[in-house]
Amino acid sequence: MKSFQVFDEKLKECMSKFQKFTFSPGKAGILGARIIDQSFVINFFNRKIFVSKQGVIDAEGGDLTPAVMVLLLKYLLLCPDHVWETTNKLVTFREFSNAGPLVSSFTTNTAKIIETTFSGNLVKLKHQCTRLGGTIVENPSHDMSVRFRALHRIPIILNFNDRDETLPANASFLYHDNAESYLDLESLMVTCTYLTGLLIQTDS
Repeated sequence: MKSFQVFDEKLKECMSKFQKFTFSPGKAGILGARIIDQSFVINFFNRKIFVSKQGVIDAEGGDLTPAVMVLLLKYLLLCPDHVWETTNKLVTFREFSNAGPLVSSFTTNTAKIIETTFSGNLVKLKHQCTRLGGTIVENPSHDMSVRFRALHRIPIILNFNDRDETLPANASFLYHDNAESYLDLESLMVTCTYLTGLLIQTDS
């Protein structure tokens, strides 16, 4: 309950900043957003979201948690003045500067859940990933490697090795090395906790 209250407060703060924010149309292109009427249209894990000074709304009427709404507002508020290109180097969450205090929570709420849920069930994980629009990529080091697009500038890679006779299942989430140029660490963590939640949901 406490975490929900924290994000409720952060949502009020971000919404207040956004309502005073002057956003140049050029920045929409940097973020892969479109402007329709007075709203920014953002694709978040293939969900079309409208962000305006009146609020953050799912185009199909789906629910959005305060944490996700804060993330999307920050994606706009923190937009850089130019595109920060990536070297295509993939990094773990712990490799971002100042990530230390959040690493334990990140791991507990993402990789550990994937390992527990899908240990011995690689087929189910693959089904869930493709159902959510993930792209399977070749990676000889892992039983499965999947690329998701959280936001236009925030792709996420999930690597998974299933359990065997000697080792337990192992999962890891990776970002491109420029992800921190577009989102703060807390919001980056939310992208993966949100994705983890989607993956462990049963088919509707």
